[in-house]
Amino acid sequence: MSDTSTSPTKLVAEAPMTASAQPQPDVTDPAKLIRLGTMLQTMLTELSDTEHDDAGVQRLAQIHSETIEELGKILSEDLHEELLEFNDCCGSDTPTESEMRVAHAQLVGWIQGLLRGMQATATAQAQMAQQQMVMMQAQVQGRAPGGPGGAHQGQPVQKPRRSGPAVPDSGYL
Repeated sequence: MSDTSTSPTKLVAEAPMTASAQPQPDVTDPAKLIRLGTMLQTMLTELSDTEHDDAGVQRLAQIHSETIEELGKILSEDLHEELLEFNDCCGSDTPTESEMRVAHAQLVGWIQGLLRGMQATATAQAQMAQQQMVMMQAQVQGRAPGGPGGAHQGQPVQKPRRSGPAVPDSGYL
């Protein structure tokens, strides 16, 4: 892969903001990605126990091609280009059985890597949000009585005593 800055582990593209100021996701339909990956993984398992004739290999090539096409509809442009880079292994009209097994295994591995990257990114984003929430709560508590910088926790706030005669508190000063 020629572009090392493109990583399937990012959940949100680094593309410029759109008119709605929302970042564009790298995968628009994660559920479809999971379904396609599961289908391919199941096919690989089934392929390991069977022999294939020419019609079966052609059908596998058709499924592979349709899967790549469907993935192209839900992936960002950079991920789609990455996918197409390693998809060139089956250049002939009728790939061999071993070419199809390799192509399917590679595609399943790529999808699994993409999903794990998305999961890791989502976890990191959740942790960052949690840390921000804790920091915001600490800032709010720092300004409130009973928080850091205020009175000690559990103790009421006491007004400083003045020297001199006691003056009733009128609330104006």
